[in-house]
Amino acid sequence: MIDADPDLATTLFTLPPDAKLLPVSELSPRLRARIGPVEDGQSVITRPGFRVTTRLVPGPLADLIAEFRSPSLLTDATWRFADSHDQEPSAMLDLAFDALATLIEARILVPSGSPEASAPTPSLAAGQEFAGFEIEALVRSLEDSEVYRARGRRGVSAALKIARDDRAGVKAMIANEARVLDRLGGTDSPRLLRDGIRSGRAYVAMEWCDGVSIAVAAQQARAARDRRRLHDLVGRMLDAYGRLHRTGVLHGDIHPGNCLVRDDGSVVILDFGSARPIAAGRAVDPLRSGIPQFHDPQIAGALLAGRLPPAVTPASEQYAIAVLAYLLLTGLQPIDAPAVQDELLRRIIRRPALPFAARGVPGWPEVEAVVARGLAKQPADRFPDVESLARAFSLAGLPPDLPPRRPDAAQREFDAAVEAVRNLAPSDAPRDHAWFALRAALALEDAELLAAADVLVGRAGPGWAGRALAALVARARSDSRMEGTAIAGFLAEAEGLPDGSVAGAAILAAASVLEGAVSRSPDAAALAGWAARRLDHLLLAPSSTEPDAGIADPSLTYLALALSKTGAVAVRADLPARLEALSGRHVDNVWLWALAHDVFADEGFKARALAARLPRTPLKRGFALLRLHQLTGDRHWVVDANRVAATAPSVRLPALDTALLVAELMAPERAMLPPFLLPVSSRRARRSAGRHPPRR
Repeated sequence: MIDADPDLATTLFTLPPDAKLLPVSELSPRLRARIGPVEDGQSVITRPGFRVTTRLVPGPLADLIAEFRSPSLLTDATWRFADSHDQEPSAMLDLAFDALATLIEARILVPSGSPEASAPTPSLAAGQEFAGFEIEALVRSLEDSEVYRARGRRGVSAALKIARDDRAGVKAMIANEARVLDRLGGTDSPRLLRDGIRSGRAYVAMEWCDGVSIAVAAQQARAARDRRRLHDLVGRMLDAYGRLHRTGVLHGDIHPGNCLVRDDGSVVILDFGSARPIAAGRAVDPLRSGIPQFHDPQIAGALLAGRLPPAVTPASEQYAIAVLAYLLLTGLQPIDAPAVQDELLRRIIRRPALPFAARGVPGWPEVEAVVARGLAKQPADRFPDVESLARAFSLAGLPPDLPPRRPDAAQREFDAAVEAVRNLAPSDAPRDHAWFALRAALALEDAELLAAADVLVGRAGPGWAGRALAALVARARSDSRMEGTAIAGFLAEAEGLPDGSVAGAAILAAASVLEGAVSRSPDAAALAGWAARRLDHLLLAPSSTEPDAGIADPSLTYLALALSKTGAVAVRADLPARLEALSGRHVDNVWLWALAHDVFADEGFKARALAARLPRTPLKRGFALLRLHQLTGDRHWVVDANRVAATAPSVRLPALDTALLVAELMAPERAMLPPFLLPVSSRRARRSAGRHPPRR
């Protein structure tokens, strides 16, 4: 856990000499296969102590990490990086802070002058004997202990953990791990081989476990869209922790790095140095730590209040295990994790887990209900024990494989539009056809369509909307260089835009680009800076009598929310007051209130989104229904959106609009309006609006 020691503002951090940044393209085929699908330009970062090389970082982040080859403050390293990439330093620090904090948590970036800041000097050499084991290689070297891969007298491979010295606390930690391993007897854990004290140094030897991180195994299942394999994997993990608790042991440090999956599919729990007996009965535990994203609301509240952390309990560990399950199932945390730790702790206390659909992941209602109960804020609302959680999870069925059948006429329009853009036939509206080609390519996972989208973007000619679209196409093609070029082109085109709805639409397009570029592109900081400055200008601009010189408050508030959601721009302090004023004026818009809920997790905003009057135009109505699906995870909204498609094609829902709606219905959890359309009206809503029951 990152806390006041070290101080992130004043500590010089460094990348130890033994830490390696390796492009994924340079890894062996075996390791590339274990890591699974990755984007172009990504690297892995590792240092001795990682059992599996799986910590992926995008190219720009790897460049920033390299700044710490010399001891640096976080601010100084970010400043140098921003200067060399022509970015705004303060915005870049906001973008990079969370990633850097995670690397400090993982002891990849370490305080300069600490024992870990120099290449580890093994106290034992390969071939040397210790406690009857032949040393083969140093695996991990920490301030208090070393871990070696070793071989026993009968050729058994072992993980040998040895205290560096005779400190009582280190001896107690190693002795505790040995007791727990002995109690478990190799069930879901490494088998204890031997422990004791040799030359004043405590040690524990355990079975060496080969395998891949459970995070990698889950990533592979998600990439293959094999939910049955993913369900089985998470179920085995839950079963393993359930058996652990049944033996009377709490692990004390839940995270994916402490779970290994062997070739036979069995799950092995690692690292019992923080394990505690369930019957310990302590109220507080000053030594309790762990990764903050896995904290339960009770320890989060204690840390925020400056109290000693409560001791780990079966209920608190169930919460952490449910976080791990959600992470494995979706690849994401159950709540948005901000860079500031205190804000993360507040969100753990207050915010519910997001529906899978809100994460861009297909809904899985039965599984989501089980995991949500494990993530209940109050311990009494969780399962009686982890074994009950595991049983409920095993009974949760797979979701239907097939989406609702789309109307034949709408499907024919989609098929015709796909063939037209595939053959580059459209001669009119190239931007609209390029957008359709991109969305259809993503829905169908069709590289040829993606290439067609790229060509059609080129036909669209100059303009901020085309450059924003080009950035999204480049991202879909994993072309970071072209993405950066498109962002630079967008900025050049957008700088001279007049005030009004066009400038607002450009800010919204910038937000759509920023949504996925925060950790990918150094150009994101410049884009975020432009969008924030332009929004400030629009907010402060005096009202005008010119027809399109001004932009109404609902739209401005929506833009502020959209930028806040990207994480690239800080949440404006006046946003809550603006939303309260709009609520008092009965402003009625699905997208506004759904986005307000995304940013603030306020159930009142969700209620307003559900009660909002749906748009009359069929295309926007269909998109609004899909937005409500993402907000709630409720599949009924998708069914209703299919009913809209059933009316197409028509004068009110022409062929290309019909095709676009069908494309979004193929992956409703990822549906999005074109980024160059502002979905909030610039006109004041009627006072009677917002008083309608939810539409189903």
